[in-house]
Amino acid sequence: MHKIMAFIWPMIAASAEAMMWFWLVVILAFIGKGKILPSENAIIIDRRGQYKMRLAPGLNLAQPFIETLAELLLRSNAIENELMLCFEVRDKNILSRKQPFYLLTVSFQNNCLSFDASPAQKESVSHGSMPFTRYYQTAAVEVENVIHTLAKSRGVDLHRIGQAENP
Repeated sequence: MHKIMAFIWPMIAASAEAMMWFWLVVILAFIGKGKILPSENAIIIDRRGQYKMRLAPGLNLAQPFIETLAELLLRSNAIENELMLCFEVRDKNILSRKQPFYLLTVSFQNNCLSFDASPAQKESVSHGSMPFTRYYQTAAVEVENVIHTLAKSRGVDLHRIGQAENP
């Protein structure tokens, strides 16, 4: 590498325009970021003993948010069996032309934390026909607080949908 640079550097230094291009490429290489494109396939992630996650096509960009949420929920010990909450999530990083939001279902059943991110269907959100199982009110409030705190820190707007049912 040293021999190559010893040959290239005098040519670059001799021309101001070449020097400008060299530094522009170096700066772009260090600070430029590639854009992650939405995936055309559904993604299923199973972290055995921790959580499961299913992301619909195009929602792979939600993975960092959901993984952070999973870590926080597992540390909080607020989750209980038969817990299921559904949220309408508006994330500026995951906007699509067809759908400005997606649905995120968080559930804990049979000692397994699960996340399901899917495109929202206007009919199901407006009519409140999302399926819900029973859950314990105190656990749901604690889990909802954890989710809202993370969403606020990430600039994600979310609203819980559906009605709570007592066991």
